[in-house]
Amino acid sequence: MIFAKNYDDSPIILKEENRKTILKSNYPCEYPESSKIPLYIYDAKSDKTLLFIHGLGTRNLKYLKWFPENFAKNGYNSALMILPYHFDRTPKGHKSGELFLSTTDNYILRSRFEHSVVDILTTLNYLKERFKTDLYLMGFSFGGMVSTIAASLREDIKGLSLAVTGGNFYHITWKSFVTGVLRVQYEENKECNPEKCLNYHLKEYPEYLNSLKKPEIELDKAPIACFEYDPLTFAKFIKSPVIIFRALFDIFIPKKSTLDLYEKIKTQKELYTIPTGHLSSYLYRKYILKKTISFFKKRGEI
Repeated sequence: MIFAKNYDDSPIILKEENRKTILKSNYPCEYPESSKIPLYIYDAKSDKTLLFIHGLGTRNLKYLKWFPENFAKNGYNSALMILPYHFDRTPKGHKSGELFLSTTDNYILRSRFEHSVVDILTTLNYLKERFKTDLYLMGFSFGGMVSTIAASLREDIKGLSLAVTGGNFYHITWKSFVTGVLRVQYEENKECNPEKCLNYHLKEYPEYLNSLKKPEIELDKAPIACFEYDPLTFAKFIKSPVIIFRALFDIFIPKKSTLDLYEKIKTQKELYTIPTGHLSSYLYRKYILKKTISFFKKRGEI
């Protein structure tokens, strides 16, 4: 079995309107709410198309739509894809995004990361067929993690923008504010602890990364399952130019997590630091937008 291999080359359109399209998810899921992929589309009649992937949580869609809306105003056909287990894809009895932070089971988490990546790849195929243009990808926070993985699995992404995101699950699990609930579970079930996790990441992880020759990751081959869906695992296979934005006072994504991801990317890349926290990085949205568009344009001219 190969990670994220079962995306749809010919996406099934369940509903297609001017501003909203719903695709069928090709990923097997126990929750019917997440079996559909809602897309908010902004058609700029352009020769460039960008897919924006949001982060975890319950934040208002109004704020999430700002980026695709404004990419469209700047000459990009744009789309916002709703991630599995979020907003109108949230299973009954759960909060938006909760299912990514409610278990320490690496196999369940791997499946949820995989579901997200499969849906991104399916959506990119839909956008490519609909607009027949160059494709660009942007991910914010968790959206940046799964966008990193998705970009590594495609040859046709012309540019990748990553905002307040990172890789290396040692840092994210044990140093991030948002994963505190997982650390409590680890203390209770004794499955893992900081020392054990650090040892894996200092010894087995570098050996595993060096052994990989392509981004098509075979499942159940790594020393521990979390290696198989860590963005860091896929970073060296990205071929598109990458621009990354790091928040100076980010308590959700540790500094080392972002820097590790940046260091592993081998293609053309730029890193910018903004003087905000994780959520307040939204205050710099115009700066992020401007820098991203400038980066895409500059790299497209090389």
